[in-house]
Amino acid sequence: MANTLKLQVVSPDKPGFAADVTLVTLPGTVGEFGVMAKHMPIMATIKPGTLKVTTGGKKEFYFVSKGFVEVNPKSVTVLAEAYERADEIDAGRAQKSKERAQELLASKKEMKNNPEAQASLERALGRLKVIKRPNKQVLKALDLPSLVRGLFPPIKYPHFIVL
Repeated sequence: MANTLKLQVVSPDKPGFAADVTLVTLPGTVGEFGVMAKHMPIMATIKPGTLKVTTGGKKEFYFVSKGFVEVNPKSVTVLAEAYERADEIDAGRAQKSKERAQELLASKKEMKNNPEAQASLERALGRLKVIKRPNKQVLKALDLPSLVRGLFPPIKYPHFIVL
């Protein structure tokens, strides 16, 4: 397709994957950013977080740890220390990792500035964020506009004064 680009995700601990996608959203170090076909070339750093891949109308979510991304008009290459599909993440393991890192950081004064413990905490929080993203079916079932209308009575007269 003319409006797609080639996505490659590479990690030293597992085989990479490649796919033709319409949109890639990455957790940049200075903020989340999206890439579509014909994007200007850039190199950027990424932090632990959610990699969103959109192909047509279908979205897939991945956890990526820190790394680099190279963007070209026809391709995106992500070089990350680790990556996992959202459905491969073990929530219990991620929660335990978060708790261990928090205990380590809180335990001793010298551990407060420990970059390894801080990085472990960021990875655990990133994994948990990927698996705890909002479920759109649940949000649709709530029908929020109807709920809001039920909370507030209709306005029968204007609440402002014209001078």
